[in-house]
Amino acid sequence: MEIIIPKKLTNNFQSHLFLTELYTSTKKLIKDEIVLDFKETKLIESNLFAVLGSLIMDCERRKNKVRLINLQDSILNLFNTKKMIRGGMKKDVWKSLIKCQFFNSDDESELTDYLENKIFPERPDVALNPQLKMAIELCVAEIFRNAFTHSNRKEVFISHYVSVHNKKLIISIVNRGASIPQLATAVLKKAQNGMGAIKWAVESGTTSKPFKHNGMGLYTIRQFIEQNDGKIQIISGNGVWKQVKHRKFSKLTRKEFPGTIVTLEFNV
Repeated sequence: MEIIIPKKLTNNFQSHLFLTELYTSTKKLIKDEIVLDFKETKLIESNLFAVLGSLIMDCERRKNKVRLINLQDSILNLFNTKKMIRGGMKKDVWKSLIKCQFFNSDDESELTDYLENKIFPERPDVALNPQLKMAIELCVAEIFRNAFTHSNRKEVFISHYVSVHNKKLIISIVNRGASIPQLATAVLKKAQNGMGAIKWAVESGTTSKPFKHNGMGLYTIRQFIEQNDGKIQIISGNGVWKQVKHRKFSKLTRKEFPGTIVTLEFNV
């Protein structure tokens, strides 16, 4: 199977829909060759590598061979191109080429190392005050804990994108496994679609008991995002929910993402 990657993969609904449909089109393939052709691609916002990495790993687990071809100069630096140029790569493409952080444990020392050594020092021209830095770390850590607690999978992918021009930091946290609709259905004892489930999850007073984690919650993150004039977007199952500053949007999608993608955008 050969798939043409779009001209732009950015933090909009169309790009996330493409990545969800990429999963749908490949989820039944076993011992096949999957070619991702980047001949038309001029721009990728690198936080989306968390989604791409999780999808490629899923394909490789089913013994598919994944190849990335026609990477153009404008995006080559986003990939681990030295490993690709050396050749001989037959497996673990997501680990070798895709620059995202993979966690198979909820040990937060690894997360702290990622935040301290890969995100914040990356752009010395983007200065963060200590309070803002701490708030960002708390928000990311909360999503990280939720991912391990609720997904029933020991796999979380995180990647980020820094826009120096707009002074923004965008972080995507991706987990596969149980989705928010499945969690809401279990807690509320009534079937929930993706849009209704995410709305339930982000409201004040929502609790996931009897599940073990009871942290600051998505509602508190929403409040900080609003104060920061930032954005939060959640994709889970067949639902999409977004808050931009104080405005909220939601919709149902044609295809389901098998887990949850949370993207946080901060003004730094």
